[in-house]
Amino acid sequence: MTVAHLDHTPENCTPANLRAMCQGCHLAYDRDHHRETAARTRRAAIEAAGQLAFAEGLDR
Repeated sequence: MTVAHLDHTPENCTPANLRAMCQGCHLAYDRDHHRETAARTRRAAIEAAGQLAFAEGLDR
């Protein structure tokens, strides 16, 4: 069992924001959130490397 933060904010540990889930359900619940944060992380790395103009076509 794992504990999921329903609003994806680890600092919000109110009981209404927490749900016990098995690992598979927790991963499925977080899938879209993980995809979005990974895309932001990749974009920030590309911007930091000065490759934004080239990378614009990669996000699509």
